[in-house]
Amino acid sequence: MTSLDGRRTTHRGTEALRKLFGFLCVSVPLCVVFRYRLAAAVIAIASAFVVGTTTSGQGQPAQQPAQPLPADAPFTVAVATSTLEAAPVYLAVARGGSANFRFINGGVRSLLNGGAHGATNAETQMLLAIDANPRIRMLFTLTDGLYRIVAKRSAGIHTIADLKGKRVVVPRNTSAHYSLVRILASAGLQESDVTLVAAPATEMALSLIRGEADAISMWEPESQNAVDSLGSDAVIFSGKGIYREGFSFYSSTDVLNDPRRRKELVAFVRAVFAAAGAIKARPAEFFPLISRVTKHPVDQIARSWEHHAFPLVIPSDMLDVVTEEEKWIAKGQNRAPKTRAQLQTYFDPSIAEEARR
Repeated sequence: MTSLDGRRTTHRGTEALRKLFGFLCVSVPLCVVFRYRLAAAVIAIASAFVVGTTTSGQGQPAQQPAQPLPADAPFTVAVATSTLEAAPVYLAVARGGSANFRFINGGVRSLLNGGAHGATNAETQMLLAIDANPRIRMLFTLTDGLYRIVAKRSAGIHTIADLKGKRVVVPRNTSAHYSLVRILASAGLQESDVTLVAAPATEMALSLIRGEADAISMWEPESQNAVDSLGSDAVIFSGKGIYREGFSFYSSTDVLNDPRRRKELVAFVRAVFAAAGAIKARPAEFFPLISRVTKHPVDQIARSWEHHAFPLVIPSDMLDVVTEEEKWIAKGQNRAPKTRAQLQTYFDPSIAEEARR
């Protein structure tokens, strides 16, 4: 993954490799390690082709813009194209056609130089980005990522408090990192009570099998990969009632104040709402499309899907959430935290309201 915007987990090739090399799986842990190593090798090669591409329609690669979009560019949304949370965006583009809408690999930072008209990311990334680009506006939360910590019973972990002194693999400066902080705090622990372990996003679950970490805090499907890999050795600590990822849709005041682009934005958001409704009603029908874009196998998506919800509004507690989270972000950026009143200015529900008319 790119540490802040791009998020990559297990490659779709894992499924093919499992079928191809299944005869070598003498035991479940050995099979998992072998599969993940082979999958990681495939991804290392494939990533050279994925990074720096844009995606339109059904996921066909196109040229990545190295500068602000031209004035006649189709409405463009920047998403980390490995994220399951962005599924309604993928479907909206597929239904709308690349002549009207397209998505590129990126995130909220893509709004900075006019490289996109809209973007998706967790609220964590908005807080990290607004100093550099105060024109960012959160329009609505597209997906709730229902996070959890997956740990190893064999490491002596049975409660959240047992994580003290343990090694947790987590991508730094992300919603998964903040989720870890909040879940630890629920048991009276601090971030300093655990050792943070770094690993490539494609090897986080594997790091538990290899004994390099005792627990993982990560979005889906990598958390589910860890559960599947550990089997009966897995113990799960849900973030329910503690923290949920607010994977949200953003734009900029540049777009909001441009009559043509605002109209396109409203049309796209309306398409996303319709797509989210279809996905909520018949999720399995769209797993193949999501798989083609994200490169996660369909069965992996299916096992992970219950850990997502689609609120399609700015949640009533979002200002409370970001006000508290901003303290953590500001500490990491060595600056004073923004006030609740200041943070409220980064919310704009008007586009979602127009899209529902």
